[in-house]
Amino acid sequence: MEKLTVGIICAPELPTKITKEILEELKKRFAQSVSNQIEWELDYKVDQLTGAAEQAHEIFDTAEKLKRQNNWNYVICLTDLPKHSVKHETVLADLDFDKRIGQISLPAFGFPPMKNRVKKSIIQVMQELYQANTLPPTTSNFNENKIKRQFPFSSIKKTHDIETESNVDARYLVIPAINGKLRVLAGMTFANRPWLLLTSFKPIIAVAFGTGAYSIIFTTLWQLSVNYSIFRLAALMLVSCISMIIWMIISHDLWEKPTKKGKKRIRILYNTATIFTLLIGVLVFYLILLVFFSIAIMVFVPPEMFKSVTELEGNVTLFSFLRLSWLGTSVAILAGAIGAGSANPEIVRNIAYGYRQYQRYKELQVENEKNTKEKTAE
Repeated sequence: MEKLTVGIICAPELPTKITKEILEELKKRFAQSVSNQIEWELDYKVDQLTGAAEQAHEIFDTAEKLKRQNNWNYVICLTDLPKHSVKHETVLADLDFDKRIGQISLPAFGFPPMKNRVKKSIIQVMQELYQANTLPPTTSNFNENKIKRQFPFSSIKKTHDIETESNVDARYLVIPAINGKLRVLAGMTFANRPWLLLTSFKPIIAVAFGTGAYSIIFTTLWQLSVNYSIFRLAALMLVSCISMIIWMIISHDLWEKPTKKGKKRIRILYNTATIFTLLIGVLVFYLILLVFFSIAIMVFVPPEMFKSVTELEGNVTLFSFLRLSWLGTSVAILAGAIGAGSANPEIVRNIAYGYRQYQRYKELQVENEKNTKEKTAE
């Protein structure tokens, strides 16, 4: 039985995590879906450039080099960077049949769950690459319905008309364009892993919780909570969350600035993804404080005392206490925004695409210099 090796080159972090989780299952699925006459071997390698290069040809060149070095028969690259065509369409995958290399962009998958859809798309790409080298050129090997099922509310278009990139023989595009852009933004936000922000919020939580707990014992806040309208309470929440987001961006230098090399469209996409990532982190943080304050108020604030101080008409209800905790949380978030600069800078900066790319390029440069020195020493 013929033996073929497939190498998966993945960018650090999310692509690497997904690759490790699906690697063993892919081996079985290749035998079922690609060819059961082949003994499939799978290998993977984490590569910095795959998560830093914005051009398809850069990744393909690196993939071809690693393919030769590791004696792989096929290569599939997983990147967490968004890919676009010259017409600004969202690129899901690029394929080079001659070199037997495929590339998949994870942000095109949108929000999780993602692992199963990525696995099925890798199988589809592998089918394309294998059949392109074993079947006649006229044989259709694009299972459109199968790959469409991985993208509800969107469609997938396959095109061979790629004039600007000579090494790309086929390309999958997410259409319509607006759906593709929304998916990419959602996928980039997920790739930023906003939940990691909570681990850096410890000093902010201390400041915010202390301020909020201190403020809710004052009867002035009780009176304000009763007199403020729902609209005013919602506006205060919005202002407090935006303040924390802005301060985190400024204090940790998260905003992607114009450069000679960087494209304006990509820069806007990176900054938008950063804002959405911070928004999710701050909203979760807000919800956690809201729950804590709601419990504390219901335990420690006597309803009779609350009614007499605020001159509330009618009985004190659960909603009355929720209004107080809502206001107290907004005050606490405003105070926490001041302490946002003390959050773990490495974790916070790592949610920004531009910063991660910069770090990956630096690590790649160090690695290249090390290899150069070793060759010179020999």
